[in-house]
Amino acid sequence: MRFRLNAVAVLSVSATLWLTGCLSQTETGPNHGLWQLQKQRSEHFKQTAAQLASTTAAVCDDRATVVEARAAWQTTMAAWMPLQGVEKGSEQALAQSWRIQFYPDKKNTTGRKINALLAADKTWQANDLAEQSVAVQGVGAMEWLLYDAQADMRDAKQCQLAKAVSGRLSQTASALNDAWQQNPWQGMPPSMAMAEKLGALNHQLDYVMKKLSNPLGKPGFPNPYQGEAWRSRHSLALLGESIQAMQAMYHADGGIEQALRERGYEKVADRVSEHWQLAYDSVPTDGVPLFERLNSVDGYRDMLTVYNNLEYLKLVLNGQVAQDLGIVVGFNATDGD
Repeated sequence: MRFRLNAVAVLSVSATLWLTGCLSQTETGPNHGLWQLQKQRSEHFKQTAAQLASTTAAVCDDRATVVEARAAWQTTMAAWMPLQGVEKGSEQALAQSWRIQFYPDKKNTTGRKINALLAADKTWQANDLAEQSVAVQGVGAMEWLLYDAQADMRDAKQCQLAKAVSGRLSQTASALNDAWQQNPWQGMPPSMAMAEKLGALNHQLDYVMKKLSNPLGKPGFPNPYQGEAWRSRHSLALLGESIQAMQAMYHADGGIEQALRERGYEKVADRVSEHWQLAYDSVPTDGVPLFERLNSVDGYRDMLTVYNNLEYLKLVLNGQVAQDLGIVVGFNATDGD
């Protein structure tokens, strides 16, 4: 289902008093709206990861089906998208995020590492995986165990490993949520706090663009196996979730849109807002997965359109928006890759 994200809906995400003017920045703290948004997102991710672990255990005990486990995985992935690619904020949160998703997996590291675990004479538990490769600790490993051609949840050893992986993912999600309980921007000067907000959005946008540029490859030579969630053929749904999450960040209490309007740049704020919606609406919803879509000229062109819409947003955020907000934009974490 497609729907238009409006400012009122997004602002209700963190029901603070930013818009009422009843609290000063000192009372709420720098980037209070962004912090509340990230707190809510991390709590939701924690809950979905715990449900995935519970459902996976139920599958192994014949109390649930693989179809239910796949649905729980998809819900967890959707909850992860708003936090994916976050490079600003809590250092403790960043220390946990890299364990959640190993991507891109250009050499099928996930498959090789999982097969190595299955071949070992050991019954794996969640805590054991903390000492293993990040490729077997997160959402990608769960996708393999639920969707890969070699996967079979009826196999006792594979199901036990799935319990361990989902349990480990739940542990990490809980630690991530704990890390977001404190405002990482507290005490930061207002000008620096504004730069952090724009930087957070830019970093996430860079990451999402990479999720498209990797499978797009070069014209005529796409790399569908480099798409996020290619095994589950769930890439396009997650792309839509990612764009919507960034759209929400742009509209959030005390966010970039509000800052532009407060400074009198109404037209710029409107233009960026409209283009977020255009980017979201350009993600195909006809049911054809990204993996298959890239094999046709028309499908490849559709994905280039999405990429170009995101690239426009990157240019305007780094250019006009940064200029209007008095922010000097430096290099992002993904620049030069």
